[in-house]
Amino acid sequence: MAVKIAVLSDTHIAQGSPLPERRSDIAQVLLLRAVHRLNRLIKPDVTVVLGDVLDDSTAPDAADLLRRAKDTLALLTMPVIVIPGNHDGDMAAFYDIFERPPEFVDIKGVRFAWFTDVQEPRWNATRTDADMQRMARSRAGWSGPIVVLQHVPIFLPGACDCPFNYTNADEVIAGMRRAGISLAISGHYHAGIDIVRADGLTTVIAPALCESSFSFLEVNVDCRGGSPSPPIAEVRRHHLRMPDELGLIDCHAHTQFAYCCENMEIGRAIALAKDFGLAGIRFTEHSGQLYFEEKTYWRAEFMQNGLAYPHGRQMRFDHYLQAAKDADVPAGCIGTEAECDFHGRPVLRPEDREKVSFVIGGLHVLPELMKPQRDPAKVADEFMAATDRFVRSGIEVLAHPFRIFRRNKLEAPAGLFEPVVRLLKENGVAAEINYHTNDPSPEFARLCIDMGVKLTFGSDSHNLYEIGEFSPHLDLLRRAGYDGEVRDVLAARGMRRST
Repeated sequence: MAVKIAVLSDTHIAQGSPLPERRSDIAQVLLLRAVHRLNRLIKPDVTVVLGDVLDDSTAPDAADLLRRAKDTLALLTMPVIVIPGNHDGDMAAFYDIFERPPEFVDIKGVRFAWFTDVQEPRWNATRTDADMQRMARSRAGWSGPIVVLQHVPIFLPGACDCPFNYTNADEVIAGMRRAGISLAISGHYHAGIDIVRADGLTTVIAPALCESSFSFLEVNVDCRGGSPSPPIAEVRRHHLRMPDELGLIDCHAHTQFAYCCENMEIGRAIALAKDFGLAGIRFTEHSGQLYFEEKTYWRAEFMQNGLAYPHGRQMRFDHYLQAAKDADVPAGCIGTEAECDFHGRPVLRPEDREKVSFVIGGLHVLPELMKPQRDPAKVADEFMAATDRFVRSGIEVLAHPFRIFRRNKLEAPAGLFEPVVRLLKENGVAAEINYHTNDPSPEFARLCIDMGVKLTFGSDSHNLYEIGEFSPHLDLLRRAGYDGEVRDVLAARGMRRST
């Protein structure tokens, strides 16, 4: 049996940092992105956070930033162990906000012993006699693997080029051996070292989440055979920044004009797209939200008559376009997500269609779904009829195909996959892979690839952390059995266009 451990370290959250490589200014976004990646894709048995949550514990807003970090980590769906680092200040104040872990934490046959050691000059540390005794006590009554957690790395002197260690490293390592502990997981050294093995001791040093490529580790501890067996099965480094060589473009991002926006702003989105390794970002604001007041939009009151609906009208389309131009968004990266009314017609004025460079089409509601009791067969019929007309209307991309079923707690009818793919093929419309409140089907993606329908990657960002988060998209292609070049299956207009 293997226990999967996610290791986050050195977020260095602050309003900014004097060190340009330390991206304290986006650290909250990075932490939220990592949390959602862990929940959706990696699903560890435990997440450990190994200190330097803050960049400056003396800053006036330090306690508030620490609370926000706690709220973000509370979104994790697995147990979490959080320890402070040398930047986090007083340990008692730290654990006034975070929950102090028990002395030992046992998860799936692995015992975790954590330490907050004495700081020493040049960012080293010392383990006290009391903690040495506690480390020895971790073995009492426990026959399985033990993992020691600390902020400063512990390793055999000379075993690696990490410049930090313990002033009493020899004593600590001797104590680990006496207790049958062969694995130490640490942070602090921002470059990180995935594995250091020397004389029976394995050290894992997590990279700093706050420095590009914004990385964290997945560590798998092999429990088979008990403590005498080698504890490491695998260490994998995950990057929040997308690989530059893929040249990915986020073809579906929202703005501050969306009613459903959480914190989107065009200028910040452009900057984050570059931070996250994208070759570009395309803005696609909801047409219905630009044409109708919020109450009218959310009640779907305009869906029967579309643009002819006379009430709750407002015209914000030009305001959206102007905001994009003011942020220096290239004209080729300004588009819209046209709503599909109940008759399969885009909710988009012809004159506004001429003002944008592309249209993606989003099907969000159907008449049958407005009823208290829905007939799944009728929903499927309405979906197919609306999609047929919508795909023929001139849209370039069908946004989040079949998501309407998941959002309404219905199973997407697999029998409709092929008819929809054929419609897309006949009309030259791409299919979007989109994970925003969605779980796309690998079978549908495989059909698109096999039948020559191009794909686009869209984050459907309503929160800044979502921008260009395409790890699930790339994983979907893998699960669909595709192992070729990503660029070969993506629509040309969705690739390699500059921001």
